[in-house]
Amino acid sequence: MDEIISQEPTLSVRRTLDAKHYILNRWNETHDTPIDKSAVMLFLCDERCGSLTDEQRSFAKDGRATIYAKYRSAVFRLFLYREMLQTHQVSGLEDFFRVLSPPDILQSAG
Repeated sequence: MDEIISQEPTLSVRRTLDAKHYILNRWNETHDTPIDKSAVMLFLCDERCGSLTDEQRSFAKDGRATIYAKYRSAVFRLFLYREMLQTHQVSGLEDFFRVLSPPDILQSAG
């Protein structure tokens, strides 16, 4: 999935920007001193660059890993949806989510 995302420039840039925003927002929620936006972006482009502290670098690595994992999952789900739609296993998005949701989620939502 990472290879697919990396080969699509728009998706790759969006993922990096989402990681940046996620890191900035999560850091600022839990710390008194804001993290430098430019340093985070530079770090995301090249871990060896930027002026982040060791704590910030570790935080940024974790944040990036979180967002990248979510993107992998989302892209996989899109491929799965497309395949199930083309093979007539689902009739649309609502059916797709219904079929793949755990039964206890459907009961609490209904």
